[in-house]
Amino acid sequence: MKFTHALMIAAMALGTTPAMAQVKPVPNPYSDRLEKLTELQRNAAMRRAVLDSGQYCKRVEWSGKQQQYKNLVMWVARCDPGGDKAVYIGPDGSVQVRPCTDAAQLKLPQCRMPPAKK
Repeated sequence: MKFTHALMIAAMALGTTPAMAQVKPVPNPYSDRLEKLTELQRNAAMRRAVLDSGQYCKRVEWSGKQQQYKNLVMWVARCDPGGDKAVYIGPDGSVQVRPCTDAAQLKLPQCRMPPAKK
């Protein structure tokens, strides 16, 4: 009886260790809608987000969903000209845009972009 009790306590302790805990992403309907757009529509939405943030972007050459970051979804966009941008979409529809070159200084995830077309 004591052995079974000790085994149950050990199993409960293992089940709550941080290594085994899985973080469930926060639902983000705005990012989900962006993901369902065609490439042309998504690139246009990314360009609008960059321009609305006061940054320059003549044309979005490529964009893609990168990862969950805290309660935001991180997207990346390559502006030509204008450089690579990280676009963070909040679950409330808020958008923050940062140049990828600022990621390390701001302690944000590094942008993972395909090689630039020449």
